Amino acid sequence: MTATSIKILVINPNSTKEMTKSIEFEINTLHISQCVEIDYYTGPTHTRKAAPPSINNNEDAEQSTQACLQDFQENPKYLEYDGYLIACYSDHPLVYQLPKLLSSQRVVMGIFQASMLYSMQYATSGCKTAILTSSIAWEKLLDDAIIKYCGNVDVFPDARFNHSLACNIPVLELHHEKHFPVIQNKITQLQNNNVGIILLGCAGLSCLHQKMKRFAPNIKFVDSVKVGIKLLIAYVDIGET
Repeated sequence: MTATSIKILVINPNSTKEMTKSIEFEINTLHISQCVEIDYYTGPTHTRKAAPPSINNNEDAEQSTQACLQDFQENPKYLEYDGYLIACYSDHPLVYQLPKLLSSQRVVMGIFQASMLYSMQYATSGCKTAILTSSIAWEKLLDDAIIKYCGNVDVFPDARFNHSLACNIPVLELHHEKHFPVIQNKITQLQNNNVGIILLGCAGLSCLHQKMKRFAPNIKFVDSVKVGIKLLIAYVDIGET
């Protein structure tokens, strides 16, 4: 990396290109320095085990990890970036496996970890953090990820966090107007449990960020992709000073 250039690779570990485009659109709304060059990567389908079109459980996450790692090993150009953002809202194994292929100066960050890091700055017993997600299947997975991130052993850190809550709406239908009252109800439910920070644990919810903010202006809604790219750039920059 030169003094005037940071190279970032944003990785969508599933194989759905439309999701990658959605992530790129979100990042393009930010005011990123011209000194930062951002490329985008979609999980491959030509590897021994193709990356799945969506990641719905730990098995999908592991399959997408193996597909991406194989592709990176076969194409060393992917190992030349200064920072990597894993754009899947989960405790994705690629966050831990990719650094093994990289030099120690490279920074790898997941959007889940980025949102947690951000929320820890603000979360208190009177202003708790919670993850709002799409499917009930994700509630326990994300709660387990919170426990792991906080360094606890099977004990949920309820002094500063509320348990994850699902809208129970299919991801591709989250943006439909008819479902917004359900989302409003979930936000109110979290508010009633002392939640003041809601982490948007699904890309389909990110597009509703402003609408949710209008409904609940006192809640801090955290878009993990936007927080992730800004924190990653900061980490890379600090590491070079």
